[in-house]
Amino acid sequence: MKLKRISYGVLLVLSLAVSSAYSQQYKPEPLPVRKSNLITELKALRAAKPNINPAQLAEAANVILDNSGINFAASFDSATCERIKKIKAERKDPNAPLALGATLKSVDAEGASLALPEPVFSSGDCGCYVELPLLQATDKDFIALISGRNIKFHKPTNLHFSEGILVDSKDQTAVKRKWSIPFRGTPIGVSHDENVIYLAFFEPELADLSFAVFGEGVFQIATRAEAEEGGKGEKIQPPQPSPTQQIKFLRWGKTFLVTYSPPCES
Repeated sequence: MKLKRISYGVLLVLSLAVSSAYSQQYKPEPLPVRKSNLITELKALRAAKPNINPAQLAEAANVILDNSGINFAASFDSATCERIKKIKAERKDPNAPLALGATLKSVDAEGASLALPEPVFSSGDCGCYVELPLLQATDKDFIALISGRNIKFHKPTNLHFSEGILVDSKDQTAVKRKWSIPFRGTPIGVSHDENVIYLAFFEPELADLSFAVFGEGVFQIATRAEAEEGGKGEKIQPPQPSPTQQIKFLRWGKTFLVTYSPPCES
C-alpha cells in the first residue's frame, strides 16, 4: 500500500479544561470540533450504489476521509473522567449537554480554545472519551480537522489512544511496533513489512473494507481482501491473565502476533 502525505497547519500544544460553562479567560470564541461524517457518508454511498465493488468503494472512501477524517476515540485519564462526572452531577440537570473545553497553546505561547464534543462514558476500562475528527495519530501527536483546517497538536498526558501492539512471537515482552488506532476492535491484518495494521469496520455495510493505520500514524481505507492477504488471523489466549487480547497471523512464512484491547461497552 502506498503511503499518502498530509499537510498540516499550526503546531499547537493541547491541555484540557472542564467546566459547566467556558471560563472568562477564554476570550476568543471556542472553535467547534465537529465529528466526522465518514461512516454516515459511506453507508449512504453503499445504499445508493449497492453494486459498487470494494476497490471503488475504498477509493471513494479515501476522498471522504481526506475531507472529514475519522471519529477517533480519545480517552481521558481517570482523574479527568471523575472531574467530568462531578461537574455533571452538581448541575441542575445532570443529563444536559456538557460544555467541554480544551485550552490550546502554540509553540509561541499564543492561546486558543476548542469546544469539544460531548464525552462518552463506557463501562470497564474504557472510562470516558470524546470522538475527534482525526487524519493522523501517534502516541505523541495528532492531526485534527478544526474549522476546515488540518492542525497538528501535541497529545496531552491526560489523553490516551487505543493501541495495536506488534510483539515478538518468541519474546512477547519485546515490542516491535505500536499503532494508535481510532477504535477498539479486532485487527484483521498486518502488512508484510510490519508497517501497517488493518482493522475491520463494525458496520455490516462496510464489511468488505478495512481501515489501515501506518506506522507513521497516517490513515487509509483499503479493501478487506487487502487486509487479509496472506491469510486470516486466529485469536489466541494471552500467556498471562490480561484485559487485552491477542491475534496471530501466519503469513509469508512469518508469525505476526498483535495485542489489542476488546471493544468498549456503552
